[in-house]
Amino acid sequence: MIKIDKTKINEQKIPSGIGIFTLSDENDILYISKTMSLDKSIRQLLKIAKDDKNIFQLISQTKTISYEEHDSLFSALVHQKKLQSKHLPEFSFLIKPYDQYVYLGIDFDNPQYFKVVEDTQQKRFYIGPFKDRFFLFELLDIMAELFQSPLCPNEAPYPCERYKNEKCPGWCIKERYDTFQKAILPVIIPDKELLSSKQDEYNKLYNDLQFDKAEDFKKKIQVLEKYWEYLKFYYVTKNLDLEITEDKKQFIFKSGKLSKIIENGKTTELPVTTIEYRDNELLAFNKDELAERWIIYNYLLKKNEKIILDRINTFYKKSLLKIRSHLT
Repeated sequence: MIKIDKTKINEQKIPSGIGIFTLSDENDILYISKTMSLDKSIRQLLKIAKDDKNIFQLISQTKTISYEEHDSLFSALVHQKKLQSKHLPEFSFLIKPYDQYVYLGIDFDNPQYFKVVEDTQQKRFYIGPFKDRFFLFELLDIMAELFQSPLCPNEAPYPCERYKNEKCPGWCIKERYDTFQKAILPVIIPDKELLSSKQDEYNKLYNDLQFDKAEDFKKKIQVLEKYWEYLKFYYVTKNLDLEITEDKKQFIFKSGKLSKIIENGKTTELPVTTIEYRDNELLAFNKDELAERWIIYNYLLKKNEKIILDRINTFYKKSLLKIRSHLT
């Protein structure tokens, strides 16, 4: 790793690519992080120190900053986990960049049926976490516009103005089964026919030369597609148990996380915390796990190996059946 004196950081040209970096005092590594952009992340951390007491304390104690480039986020994750397992850096556990992540909370019986929430402590059914709460707000707006899904205000009375303005069929006054099947379930279980019908509408707008409307419609479809990509990830990640070999290294994944690395006959154990999730958290997990799970999931997809993709699809189908059975 390339080491820099903290006081000379402004004189240094730091690469803008993927990598890991560490902050250390005279004796110990205090903090380890992976990033898509070394230069941006290191300088941003220094910049925001005055706004966060833990980061301020970290920067105050830091003497040197070290970094190393990697060719992928998965490679950076592997190096990060090996270093953290060895050094147990104090501030890596104190600084929580994931604190602002959110969940999509779903109530099967009462308005608000869909709500962007901070945690999973209530009786709702949860999906997440998501890094971007505004993505969820946009998703709910689009679902309401394209499918008349519930977009209920925070407070009663119900039915609300949307029903009076014919923007909602009045899910809150329909039979519970009807609301569940037609309004709530499509947000939890992907419906290809639902998306296909909107693709047909886009094609019609485009063929009728209504290009501006078609482009706007296309962007809405892309948000739905992105959400369903996330949804498949949530279905798969907690069920993802497999082993792969790459560059003479063996990686063992347990419950969607990296649990063991075998290299040159040496085994590095990376303990995976076992968490008991409730039935309403089948598609949810702790916020601090999102980065690792997402990196591993996408790394496996990008390998594009049939045996791995088949295993992922098997995990997905089994999870889909389990959740469908649980909900219906």
